[in-house]
Amino acid sequence: MASPPMARADRVNILVVDDRPSKLIAMEALLADLGENVVCVGSGADALRQLLEREFALILLDVNMPDMDGFEAAALIRQRPRLQHIPIIFMTAGSDEHHALQGYSLGAVDYILTPVVPEVLRTKVKVFVDLFKMTEQLKRQAEERVALAEEQARRAAAEAANLRAVFLGDAGKSMTRSLDLETTANTILGLMVPDFGDFAMLRLSAADGDTVHVRHGDASRGTAEAETSLSASMERAVRSLGSQLLIDRGGDESVVRGVACPLHARGTTLGVLAVAVGEPRKPYDPVRIMMVEELGARAAMAIDNCLLYREIEQRDLRKEQFVAMLAHELRNPLGAITSALGVLERVGGDPADRARGVIRRQLENLTHLVDDLLDVSRITTGKISLNRSIVNLAESVDRCLKTLEAGERMAGHVISVQSEEAWVEADSVRIDQILINLVGNALKYTPAGGSIDIRVRPEDDDSVVEIVDTGVGMSPEALAHAFDLFFQADRAPERTQGGLGIGLSLARQLVELHGGSVQAASDGKGCGSRFTVRFPRSAPPVPDSDGVKVSGHEIGRSRILLVEDNDDAREMLQMLLTLAGHEVYGACDGPTGIEMALSLIPDIVVIDLGLPGVDGYEVARQLRASRSKDVGLIALSGYGQAEDRRKTLEAGFDTHIVKPADPSHLSTVIATLQRGRPSPSRQTLP
Repeated sequence: MASPPMARADRVNILVVDDRPSKLIAMEALLADLGENVVCVGSGADALRQLLEREFALILLDVNMPDMDGFEAAALIRQRPRLQHIPIIFMTAGSDEHHALQGYSLGAVDYILTPVVPEVLRTKVKVFVDLFKMTEQLKRQAEERVALAEEQARRAAAEAANLRAVFLGDAGKSMTRSLDLETTANTILGLMVPDFGDFAMLRLSAADGDTVHVRHGDASRGTAEAETSLSASMERAVRSLGSQLLIDRGGDESVVRGVACPLHARGTTLGVLAVAVGEPRKPYDPVRIMMVEELGARAAMAIDNCLLYREIEQRDLRKEQFVAMLAHELRNPLGAITSALGVLERVGGDPADRARGVIRRQLENLTHLVDDLLDVSRITTGKISLNRSIVNLAESVDRCLKTLEAGERMAGHVISVQSEEAWVEADSVRIDQILINLVGNALKYTPAGGSIDIRVRPEDDDSVVEIVDTGVGMSPEALAHAFDLFFQADRAPERTQGGLGIGLSLARQLVELHGGSVQAASDGKGCGSRFTVRFPRSAPPVPDSDGVKVSGHEIGRSRILLVEDNDDAREMLQMLLTLAGHEVYGACDGPTGIEMALSLIPDIVVIDLGLPGVDGYEVARQLRASRSKDVGLIALSGYGQAEDRRKTLEAGFDTHIVKPADPSHLSTVIATLQRGRPSPSRQTLP
């Protein structure tokens, strides 16, 4: 049984435990004058349940109870850490001294014999009730003081954080006020010394070596030693890509005397900033370390802005040099043509023939310059297109050398070629253009009598062309910019080599449009150069066989379904394949194509990937999951990068053709699919 709910908020709980209801009623009445909340339970188990649910100031516990006596209940109560300090008064009718000692051993505060004297019991209970109330009051006061201190600390921290934010904001503005690297470096060091230390170092990394900026405060504070120690910390910061602390272990305790922060921007380490403080100034605490790191982050952004601005300036300078070179390069062939025409006007015969040869070569040079300029513009604006077919790189190298020989550009050089068949799916004209630019570059920078070795080979999943010369070579700086637009290693006014700095940049962009890569290597000036071009390797074209001949490829008759939403494109491709002898059907969208494929059972389905609604990928997946799973699937797309081809293969296509589809290449692909798959349409015939 229990007393009614508390009437006052400050009433405390008193727990009475006895197995006799009459005793509980008597105890409740006896303690009622105290005005507290008396909770009465009839067993040790009920007592434990109450103790787990609420707080009690005191427990009056009967010793002799069935099932669980008072000592057992007290032992269980003391096992709970939260209940170990609740006062327990044992009550019993027996005066056994052994029991009393047992009770005290369990943490009892008193041992009372029954029947009890009411005034004595109330007095003892009131003492523990008052003690509980005083303890609770002290606890509340302590909690209030802690809360007040925490609030004050939060306010102080917020004010300090606000001051730090204002300082960092102003510091960031100061750092970014100038785009001159030297000025910005001095501003950064000025913010560090003397506010954050007595000595600061800023080391910036560059391709031509590191630049170190130093700022000293009070020279009497051992900055020479600090510089040596900071240098080691800066090296660790660069290697670890994280802040490093300079710790002084000379006193009774270790203190932080310096901080080194790497400067990161756009995924690159630009350098490292370090600051140190000497005696007798206070060492760095966590807040000041954080401030130094924040300043380092802002310094990295400011320095990166300066470097970007410097790069823009260099690009502008290269553009200005390009315009000057363009005028020079255009005047050279025009001057030669003008002179040659003057010769033609005066004489004929053999001198006239030589003059016409000069005119032809110089006009070819002009045409090549203009074509390169236009191609750079087309690639930059994304307007260039590739007409792909299966190309043998060995044949492309032969054509390149014949073109250069006809232009009399190979005289005086020893050319050696080692070729194996290496097939790629590419634009033949663009491949020739890439090779002419790369071999032409080797000829330009290899003196007469030098050698140029050209090697063509298949290698794993690539088809590789390697061009090695014994020419002037490249310095590390020139090598880093070899493929930059308008870059010229030879900037002297009396340049003996022509060119606008376009050829290598154009070659790289054309290679990348084909999903390939090109790399330049050189051991330094005077050690020659090596250019390695890699294209995704393709299977060789299928040999001619009996059947209908289309654009040079003989293929058998097939039932073909075209799924293309562009009416004109579908009609023209359907007409082309029909003239080639195939049985051709057309569908204007994905659902119609799937339905026609399931009813017609075609040998090959040509699917445009950019269909509205259900796209070409989904059409292919549904056909592969249906009874038409053995049909040959050809993807048509305006995109031809490696990622685009991977997605089509994952969707279930057999091959990927880039628009506009070259008829000869399409015929080759159809012939390949005819040989590689059984004909579903013929399997349905009786």
